[in-house]
Amino acid sequence: MKAFDYMRPLSVEEACAALAGAGGTAKALAGGTDLLVQMKHGKLQPKALVSLRSVPGLSFVRVADDGGLVIGAATPLGKVEYSPLVRAGFPAIAGAAAWIGSVQVRSRATVGGNLCNASPAADMAPILIAYGATATISDGRAERTLPLEDFFTGPGKTVLRPGELLTVLSVPAPSPGSFGIYRKAYRSAMDIATVGIGVVAVFAPAATTTAAVFSAELVIQDVRLVLGAVGPTPFRARAAERVLAGQKLDESLIDLASRTASKEAKPITDMRASAEYRTTLVEVLTRRALLAARSWAEKGEQE
Repeated sequence: MKAFDYMRPLSVEEACAALAGAGGTAKALAGGTDLLVQMKHGKLQPKALVSLRSVPGLSFVRVADDGGLVIGAATPLGKVEYSPLVRAGFPAIAGAAAWIGSVQVRSRATVGGNLCNASPAADMAPILIAYGATATISDGRAERTLPLEDFFTGPGKTVLRPGELLTVLSVPAPSPGSFGIYRKAYRSAMDIATVGIGVVAVFAPAATTTAAVFSAELVIQDVRLVLGAVGPTPFRARAAERVLAGQKLDESLIDLASRTASKEAKPITDMRASAEYRTTLVEVLTRRALLAARSWAEKGEQE
């Protein structure tokens, strides 16, 4: 690991100024579970690290006035995993956090770090995109907000400019009858995803039923199905979403949607899996996720 400068700003403004002043050669340091490993292996050689540890207002979980969820970018994943607020209203987000690394890793690694590392296999990205999350970015003077699905531009690349910092993730309030799920396939414990699937589906009773609550005749009003580790960035399987929208979620529809999602995948072959195997995994995981969502909807509750 090469020598680098270390800065510990006391505000977002100071942090952004430090990042900008390094001419694009600085990296923000939150948990460091990805960054320091990449530096040790020579994949990244920043001339400066800008610690966010003393910057207030970046580590929190709260419910917005409209019932949505707001998460500070420097919030440890362990805090997201065990937050009663997340578990009560957005259990699939807590579940996705629990898939990442070990307890020790999740005590250090942050939500923002998992996203800003911009790995196509990032576990938090598919489920947050599926929930319609937005990202707030600051340059120390002004803020801009964009859908999280537009945050990634390629492997290891995001829309962040020199001197900008991801500060907040905002998730809108879930619609009544919505159920979320994240599932991943991996080689061994604590490994990154070979394939990741995030699904949020909104169910309603079919028009032919008079039931005022959930029944066996369920129609998908809206759905977001997001694939990870099978493209240069996490992305929505929009063709599969169109197959599902407005339809009763029976076995034949689940099969069709799962096959459609697998055809949208554009995986590569690497040390973790072949492209062909990843394509098969997309179909399998999509099917499992949709079956789980249907089961929860029929019971009117989510695990």
